[in-house]
Amino acid sequence: MNSLLPPSEQEVTVSQFFQVHPENPQPRLIKQAAEIIKAGGLVVYPTDSSYALGCQIGDKSAIER
Repeated sequence: MNSLLPPSEQEVTVSQFFQVHPENPQPRLIKQAAEIIKAGGLVVYPTDSSYALGCQIGDKSAIER
């Protein structure tokens, strides 16, 4: 029931999709992903066999999500 909480306590979920070139990654997109992680966000990225979730090490809130 997020709508009953004050705006400062409501969880905000925003998804962004970055298509990063595999051989020549765009520095601007890498910087944006790093800023998301630094701000407590989560990132999803492809691996050889699946996808992985990433967050800042030690960020309990991000780990719990």
